[in-house]
Amino acid sequence: MSNEHEQKPDNRSSALSPEALGAVNMATAAAVKEAVAGVFAALGPMLKEISAANAMSPEKLGAVLREAGKDPKKEARDAAAIEREIREMLIWKEDEEQNRKLIQDRQDNCPHIDENGHSSVQLVHNFPDQHPRGICAHCQCLIHPKEWRIGAPTKEFPRGKPCLVNPHKNYMTVMQLQHRS
Repeated sequence: MSNEHEQKPDNRSSALSPEALGAVNMATAAAVKEAVAGVFAALGPMLKEISAANAMSPEKLGAVLREAGKDPKKEARDAAAIEREIREMLIWKEDEEQNRKLIQDRQDNCPHIDENGHSSVQLVHNFPDQHPRGICAHCQCLIHPKEWRIGAPTKEFPRGKPCLVNPHKNYMTVMQLQHRS
């Protein structure tokens, strides 16, 4: 029964004496020192060669990279991959801008009327200000009332600049649908 009440150490370091812990710390420090000295011993000649020839030709750079264990062709491929990613990102941004303009044109030119001559605007009531809004089933245009919006943060307005936005040009349609329902 007395064995059940004995407290056992929670971790292994408490089982070591201070002398044993000191020996482990010294051995670890010596191993780290040896590893760092080995790295600098390997890099020393390469650094001297680099500093000796400030203007390195591609051949010299390739030789230095091979000594360091890096493949110069792979480095060139990595540069080409970075250039390709930049090109693709610019193309993607152009496509996004073109898509934004097409959506805006479609929404501006939509009559918001279905093929039967009825309004294609559906009412939306789940906004915190309790004002009705409408969304067109054809062009997904959100028809909003006059409302406050917070702009992007600036130095002058770190939480964003509030501005009053005029109602959508077709908000009267939403109000008429609201009064009918």
